Amino acid sequence: MHITNVKNTRKYSRDNIISHLLVSEVSTGSKHITTTLVEMDINGFQNVHSHCTEQSYFIIEGKGLMQVGNEECEVGKDDSIFIPSNELHGLKNTGTGKLIYLSAGSPPFGKEQEIKLWPIEN
Repeated sequence: MHITNVKNTRKYSRDNIISHLLVSEVSTGSKHITTTLVEMDINGFQNVHSHCTEQSYFIIEGKGLMQVGNEECEVGKDDSIFIPSNELHGLKNTGTGKLIYLSAGSPPFGKEQEIKLWPIEN
């Protein structure tokens, strides 16, 4: 069993976003999934991007504008979004408070990409 408190995770910060690495190949030995908890400040955004990993987002708090492929939709608390592999996607916080969501991706990003995004601190 591997239990990690979000306060003790490796973090990636950029553009008013903090991504907490919860489950990964390096941190837990996971071979099939990466999970993160993401906090996005007011007006924060995730640039539109794509990768081979398919993902699922679950909105815990707040609201935003989600883009997947050519579609855009308002999302909010308790919404789940599926993002297919290699599909362009991005998210913008449109609410009056933080947007917090859980992301799960498979296959994992891999050790090299993981360490690049969430560096291991000594």
